[in-house]
Amino acid sequence: MPDTLEYPTPAASLPNANFLWLDSSGTPLDFSTGWTFVMKIAQPPNPVQVTKTSGFYGLTSTNGSSNLVVVWADNELVNLTSGRWYFQITATQTSSGAQRILTGSIKFDFAQM
Repeated sequence: MPDTLEYPTPAASLPNANFLWLDSSGTPLDFSTGWTFVMKIAQPPNPVQVTKTSGFYGLTSTNGSSNLVVVWADNELVNLTSGRWYFQITATQTSSGAQRILTGSIKFDFAQM
């Protein structure tokens, strides 16, 4: 899993964000079934600007491949500005309600070339 995602723009057709999410023993979590996800994006201490509840694809990791893919809807991040934004993904197991939390950052740089 990258500790930082970098995107040149928040507009349409952003590439997917791929994560390899491990448990405390270093084993990839199996998100292929029975999980829901919520992603929040903010610049603390400011309020959350994006709350994403769809576009998540949980997988079984094979040979170190991603086990969570986040697909951005067109213009989903268009209201964000240049700079570093922080995200929190909460994975909730549907059978037990148990939760896991992953945090990281996204960097946007909209400078004109």
